[in-house]
Amino acid sequence: MEAMHLPQLAITNQAFASVQDILEFCRIHDCPAVEYTFRRGALSREEVAREIPDVEMLRGAGLFLRYHLAFPGFDLGHPDPARAREAVDFHLFCLGLVADQGGDRVTLHIGLDRALRGRVDYAAAVRGLREVTSEGERLGVRVCLENLRLGRTGDPRQFQSLLAHSGAFATLDVGHARARELASAVPGCALDFIPRCNGRLLGAHVYEIEAATHPGGPARHMAPRDLTAIRSLLDAMVWETSCDWWLIELTDAREMAHTLQLLRRYRDGIGTRAAMPVSSAVTPHTNHKELA
Repeated sequence: MEAMHLPQLAITNQAFASVQDILEFCRIHDCPAVEYTFRRGALSREEVAREIPDVEMLRGAGLFLRYHLAFPGFDLGHPDPARAREAVDFHLFCLGLVADQGGDRVTLHIGLDRALRGRVDYAAAVRGLREVTSEGERLGVRVCLENLRLGRTGDPRQFQSLLAHSGAFATLDVGHARARELASAVPGCALDFIPRCNGRLLGAHVYEIEAATHPGGPARHMAPRDLTAIRSLLDAMVWETSCDWWLIELTDAREMAHTLQLLRRYRDGIGTRAAMPVSSAVTPHTNHKELA
């Protein structure tokens, strides 16, 4: 049997209107971990700093927190060098806040600003990400790059290159990866992200797929009815990586509770399977198709 890594299951604060709502959900569903996404529309350091009291309340209640920096207004790959520098400095400021809270990990993006589609300066993005990653190492905070549906981070080979040239770790967004596979019609594209992280995959955003609810409408994160569509990705992360954090990134609390139940049953089943004698255990799937 290969090494097995059962992840901590976490929820996102994005599904709740208040800290009290988060605490109530965690109490009812016995969930001790939250990935805290700072307000996506933040345009100043002061706006982010104003959220720290909420972070402190969650930590004070005994929850384990990790952090998500998703700021379309501060893209590390902005084609304007002054704006790109501003984005680096903004992320460095956020890293300091996270370190002050005892945080050990953040997830961030390249190419999140839709207005920059097709104009992202990836050379600048890599330089900025390398600087942020280096400062994170100094502060004891691991910096993870997340794959998006579009742009270079949505392609497994190019995502691998971005990690290699920046030194960043990785967060696999399962729904983004599956959406990219569907759009590209390349079988195995989503699964190919996992080996291409080269052992640097630390966390995952878990839901079924990011898709529009109707043609031409905005894309949203879809909750799984069951785990059939994403099971191969979950299996690969458990058996082939050291990924220790699965965030259920849904914004409907009922959908999140259902998905939490599904993932707990899956994780319990994996643990049971690992406890079986080697002769009777099922060998996990380990083959990945290369992109054509």
